[in-house]
Amino acid sequence: MADHVFYPLLKISNSIELQKFLHECIDDLVEKRKIKFDYYNTSPIEWTEDDFQNAKKSVQAFYKQCTIKKRFEIIPDDIAEDVKEALRSCFDIRKQEIFQFLAKMYIIKGGNIFIENIDWRLRWVLGSSDLITLKEPYLQIDFNGIKDNSGHTENSFVSFEATLEQVDQLIMELKHLKTELSELLN
Repeated sequence: MADHVFYPLLKISNSIELQKFLHECIDDLVEKRKIKFDYYNTSPIEWTEDDFQNAKKSVQAFYKQCTIKKRFEIIPDDIAEDVKEALRSCFDIRKQEIFQFLAKMYIIKGGNIFIENIDWRLRWVLGSSDLITLKEPYLQIDFNGIKDNSGHTENSFVSFEATLEQVDQLIMELKHLKTELSELLN
């Protein structure tokens, strides 16, 4: 990153304000809560809207880059040590959250459904149209997710029933996928 991209951060002399701004940039990046210029317009920071937008974009791009490369990139030497430390500290605290968001967006943009929530209910089937007395447990599973639809995300819902054997197989496959993902990330 070029030296000038972090220039607006140098206008923040209060380390608490700097930490707050960095965390708000991440909240905005991971779509938890939008950061607003209004607060920074009236604060003692004395930013113009361009300063604010440049600082926000620079911080977000920097954290994305660090997350993708799996390491904290060294910032140019002319950046104050307290700013470097604030950037590093905030990244250390939130890097997992940033990674999860970037992975989620990668999955969605790839045309896949990202499962956000799994609901399940155990049912006891006493009979069916084929057998009058079946007495077998079934698990009703609902996957709630999101997918990309022409550039914007929309909710997706998949529901199915499974026998206990099928559930055991699903759990084994999910454990296998978890192991594979863990190996990829390390």
